[in-house]
Amino acid sequence: MEQLLENLAGGNRFTPPGRCLKAFNDQFRGAARTEWNEKGTGFEAIFYKDNLEHIALYRQDGSLIEYKMSLPPESLPDAIKTSLENRGEIMNSVLVNKGHSIEYEIIIRDHALLRHLLLFTQLGVVVEEKDL
Repeated sequence: MEQLLENLAGGNRFTPPGRCLKAFNDQFRGAARTEWNEKGTGFEAIFYKDNLEHIALYRQDGSLIEYKMSLPPESLPDAIKTSLENRGEIMNSVLVNKGHSIEYEIIIRDHALLRHLLLFTQLGVVVEEKDL
């Protein structure tokens, strides 16, 4: 509780290893309002770039595991937009770059106001769907 109050009052004061900071600064020039957290055995940077929220996950050696970027629905690939046309309203869309693959996590609200999480490949193929 004390740590939470300190973070709220004084901002995030956690500093990751130098290798992570260097890699982050090289890969995400122009990032703003960066907050770092420990995440499992790695380090997570939450930040804004080009007015979009990003989350980058690093190993202790500074290598990037993945990053996520919030996307406006109009920025989704056409194949995904077409697939979702009659499914309901897009509530949230996130690009997930794992280095060797790009995926899209989409939350939709259907006509019955139920929410669903869909995971798409870059080509618009649904690989997972969950009710929320």
